[in-house]
Parts: sequence; structure tokens; C-alpha cells
Amino acid sequence: MKLSAKSRYALEAMVYLAACAPQQNVCIRQVATGTGITESYLEQIFFRLRKAGLLTAIRGAGGGFYPGRPPEEISAGDIVRAMEDEISPVGCVHDPSSCKNQRAECCQTRGLWVELTEEIYRQLDSQTLASLKERFLAAQEQETEAKQ
Repeated sequence: MKLSAKSRYALEAMVYLAACAPQQNVCIRQVATGTGITESYLEQIFFRLRKAGLLTAIRGAGGGFYPGRPPEEISAGDIVRAMEDEISPVGCVHDPSSCKNQRAECCQTRGLWVELTEEIYRQLDSQTLASLKERFLAAQEQETEAKQ
């Protein structure tokens, strides 16, 4: 199972925004420069994040973007759910009728896939944007110290 690039980039962009001063509006060009994600791709990602209420936009001169809620209240799971229709190692977890062998009701391994999917969501939900921001800032600080 792989997360889409949109999910990975959405997490990176949100961490970058959270690392900027609280409630500071950050223009999309700055996010693109800071993350290496193209502006056009960020526009697609930001549309979905705004729709999910995870990102706030202010238009006009001095406008920009910032997290829609405090970073402590946004989980990695929230961000991934805004980007992905569903996350699971096999399709039958969310849709038992998609079972290829037509035996979903007696599948010996379906329970394992359901538990694995639940654990993925538990892990994503346990990581807040605030905790990811702190990791990012600590890594930046170490990198700066190593260069000196």
C-alpha cells in the first residue's frame, strides 16, 4: 500500500505552513520554494485542504494560507483523509463486495486487513501537525548546526 503523492505533499505543505509564525499568511510561492512542490500541484492540494477545513486562505495583497485550525487539533490522518478516498492494503476492507474470490463473508484473512487498516489510521491520527512541525524544526536546527 502506498499513499498518493498528493497525501505526502499535503503533509509536507501543512508542516511547512505550521512551522511559519502562528497565523502568518504564507503565499503559495513561498510554500513551493520551501517544499520543492510546484505551485500548480499545491493549488490542487490546497483546494482539497480548504474544502476539508484544514487550510484557510486570505485573498489579496498580503494574503496567503495558514492552517485552518490550531496545529494541535489537526492530525496527519485528517490531512491524508482529505487527499485519499480510502487507505487500505486491499480493496475489500472498505467494500467487501469487491472481493475477487467472492468469499468475503468467509475470508480467512479479511480480519487481518481490517486490523491493519485500523492501525494505519490510529498511527496517522496519533500524529498532530504540531508534533510533525516540532520534528521538522528540530531537523532544520540540526542541519544548521551541522553546517557550522
